[in-house]
Amino acid sequence: MRVSWNSLQRAYVADPSEHLIGAEALGLHCPQDVFEQLFQEQHDSKPLASLLRFVDWADVRWEEGDLSGVALRQVGVPREFEHAVDEARARTAQNGFFDERSEVMAHWEEERTWIRSPIVLAGEVLQSALSYELIVGFTRLGNLLGALDRRDIPEAALHRVWIGRAS
Repeated sequence: MRVSWNSLQRAYVADPSEHLIGAEALGLHCPQDVFEQLFQEQHDSKPLASLLRFVDWADVRWEEGDLSGVALRQVGVPREFEHAVDEARARTAQNGFFDERSEVMAHWEEERTWIRSPIVLAGEVLQSALSYELIVGFTRLGNLLGALDRRDIPEAALHRVWIGRAS
């Protein structure tokens, strides 16, 4: 059975546990972190709804993997979200990485990467020629690109991402 963005959003309830139960009843299978970031936190995103309207989420399999800074420079960003990436990139490139949350700063100083893995879809999921397209984590990617531009971290360093691929 096809699981569309619209059907998942119709099943939305504010309580994440209840929303997950409803989504799983429709046939969605994904890690908790992906569910929270994508289907719960972004439930009312019109730009994402437009981008993801043709995805059959029942056919997407998820893995958490590593991408290098070189690979992350090549990740596609939907036009509606380019400004978020560009703003974060410019700010970090000029001033270095900064976040008001002390736990984020401590993690960044120690690990030189983000705490929570952003979400990308492989090109085949979106019927795109791109290898990957970012769908959640635009500021995170911008911050990382700015740090790469400053040479605060090496291009070869690996960063965790959730990758959705066609089954």
